[in-house]
Amino acid sequence: MSFYYNHAFCNNDMEQERIWLLLGRKVSGEATMAELRELEELLVQYPELRYQVSVLGNLPAPVVTPVWMEKTEQALEKHMVRLGNDLVTADFQDEHPAEHVARHRKSRAGVLVALSTLVVLLAGYCVFLLSSKTTQKVAAEIAEIQTRNGSRSRATLPDGTEVWLNGGSRITYQRDMNTQQKREVFLSGEAFFKVAKDADNPFVVKTRRMAVNVLGTAFNIKAYPNEEQSETSLISGSVEVVPADDQQHRVQLQPNQKFIIRHTQDGNARPSLGYSMEQVKMNGQDDLINETAWCDNVLVFDNENFGAIALKMERWFGVKVYLTDKKLKAYRFTGTFKNESLPQILEALKVTSSFRCEIKGNEVFINQ
Repeated sequence: MSFYYNHAFCNNDMEQERIWLLLGRKVSGEATMAELRELEELLVQYPELRYQVSVLGNLPAPVVTPVWMEKTEQALEKHMVRLGNDLVTADFQDEHPAEHVARHRKSRAGVLVALSTLVVLLAGYCVFLLSSKTTQKVAAEIAEIQTRNGSRSRATLPDGTEVWLNGGSRITYQRDMNTQQKREVFLSGEAFFKVAKDADNPFVVKTRRMAVNVLGTAFNIKAYPNEEQSETSLISGSVEVVPADDQQHRVQLQPNQKFIIRHTQDGNARPSLGYSMEQVKMNGQDDLINETAWCDNVLVFDNENFGAIALKMERWFGVKVYLTDKKLKAYRFTGTFKNESLPQILEALKVTSSFRCEIKGNEVFINQ
């Protein structure tokens, strides 16, 4: 078992520039739904940048009022006088007076539009500079707990909430979350939470695909970026699940219910696949629940295909599994393993299906 704790910083310049661009489009009202989802996904990876979002989101959109237009017109007139009337006349000396006036107005309108745009850009840039000065301070308040493949971790958050992290998972949160009105945790991977009760300060877990709102309860979230579905399994208490791509679709879970969001293999949500509700599954072995058995170091395969099982074994043992034949991915297995080694599990799976495997260091090659 291993986990490490550090401060999370946004070191990817390209992604930071992308966030800034999306923020600008959001404030101007030009962002598409896909861009808004992309912005939310980036902010899940870099929660310390949410400060910029809150500041920029509260920036009022500039309104070109008659007073503003009048003052801008006056400033332009003064500027034209300083340039000299003869220069203006020289530019249009061959034009009909009506054409001259029309062109002059068109030019002035273009300048006014440009100035309006400049106001927006300067305001946004000032906000960016202001927030950039505080980024280091805000980032220093963001903590991270991460587990690598082959390990599982347990930790207690500042508010007293207990959390278990499965292999290849990460959570980030504010170090002073116990003093915040909303206790927010950002998750990538799988985690089990026992939330400390605090009715005045709700607890929220956010992933790329959903937000889970709770007061005090025990539940499991599975939301790996490279898997075809995300799951929230409620063990006790009550939670509300809100899909990230459908804010109006709010689902209240009761104990022993599981809410599933299916998405495409490339990680993009596809609402046409819909959502489903299932019951969590009792394992029958020591009163285990399949969805949370990993917290007790029990590895469970519940009629899962070999592709999904390969991912589980990679996270469980810290190896890389290669299925050399596409037909192998269709094989399905059911089994419960506690304290068995990787070779022992593979031998057990061979009992029901015919395949060969070879282990070379941290790599496993499986073929027919």
